[in-house]
Amino acid sequence: MDQNQAIAELPDDPPPVDSIKEKLGALSSLSLVCCIYKAPKRLRRLNPDAYTPRVVSIGPLHHGNNEELEAMEDHKLRYLECLIPKTSLTLEGMVEVAKTWEADARFCYAEKIKLSSNEFVKMLIVDAGFLVELLLRSPNKVDDSTLDRIYGKQKMIVDVNHDIMLLENQLPYFVVEGMFGLLRGDHRGGLPIPQIIHRHFKKFWMSIPPFPTRTFGLETHHFVALLRSIHLPSVLSFPGGSINRGMMGSTLSAKEIQNAGVKLNPSDSSTSPLDITFAKGVLTIPQIKISDITEALYRNIILFEQCHLLDTYFSDYMMFLSRFVRSPSNAELFIEHGIIVNRRGNAKDISRLFDRVLKETTQTSYSAFYYQTVYDKLEVHCNTTWHKSKAILRRDYFHTHWSAISVGAAVALLILTFIQALCSILAL
Repeated sequence: MDQNQAIAELPDDPPPVDSIKEKLGALSSLSLVCCIYKAPKRLRRLNPDAYTPRVVSIGPLHHGNNEELEAMEDHKLRYLECLIPKTSLTLEGMVEVAKTWEADARFCYAEKIKLSSNEFVKMLIVDAGFLVELLLRSPNKVDDSTLDRIYGKQKMIVDVNHDIMLLENQLPYFVVEGMFGLLRGDHRGGLPIPQIIHRHFKKFWMSIPPFPTRTFGLETHHFVALLRSIHLPSVLSFPGGSINRGMMGSTLSAKEIQNAGVKLNPSDSSTSPLDITFAKGVLTIPQIKISDITEALYRNIILFEQCHLLDTYFSDYMMFLSRFVRSPSNAELFIEHGIIVNRRGNAKDISRLFDRVLKETTQTSYSAFYYQTVYDKLEVHCNTTWHKSKAILRRDYFHTHWSAISVGAAVALLILTFIQALCSILAL
């Protein structure tokens, strides 16, 4: 029998048209509210810990598929048990409310969620209840007598905080907000929810900037979006008409701009972290505080921009900084001038962090670069011979008070010698 004829006669092989129609009918609708994504393999292999929860699963993407996270399920239930009396509902009432969240919540995930309706609703209640109780307990003082397996254990709260800011380990913000809305007034924390979330992260991470005074543009899709918004620059617009990504081929470094007479100046803590300026030979960069959590935080904000947004403010910030601290000696200059406060290791660790945090991310050549104007001004300054000459004079002859006096004395001696010689000639 002919092989092709045998294949064609297979009874379970539907006609191509029917097969394609079946698959088209099974496609889910694309969602305008999709905002929670999994890290691609190319990023995960660079630093798995930066994208993978250590101890707690939040949301459906890691729900029930990692034995190492199962131990936390009992603690999540204990937190929910403590939260229920603070609400105006019974558990049955909370379930009915959570059912109204289900459809919209499913649309927030880029991945198709395979949990049944009952499992999904249960996950929403347990995880949202856990997060809200976690945030409510955050301001409380903890001591050795506290019966809390999360706040009472330093390593545990560090790991939990790491996990709840991972992009693929999120609940939609409206679910967390909805759970807060079930609380009685005397248990709501006394602040707007974004500030309660910020207060929690700020308590444990020195790298989190102050809460911004501006409220426009504050994105609250989930915790990662909020953390990104807290970092955004004061001016949310790209340089007009600028589509040049000149930093891609940049050879400027911290040492090179210093050799061209550029002064490095850290701005005060009230400034937005991304507000970098260059004026009158001074490069002003808000202080950058580096801790053990910094790389994971940066990677997840960048991942969110890559997957969800066209405005790459934070990615551009990382690109700008990475060009100037590409080596340990350059990173050391930023540390010496107080721009980088390092609690993570040495200058080599800092340069490595900034060197690899953008690897395997998508950098397009046609989109605007937020720091293009600052970079162009720096490049013009560094390519001006006069600025380099002034810097050499300052470095070699005026680097200390006494060297300046010595040079001044030498110049004065030369002038006096010239005057004496001139007087001798005139006396002849």
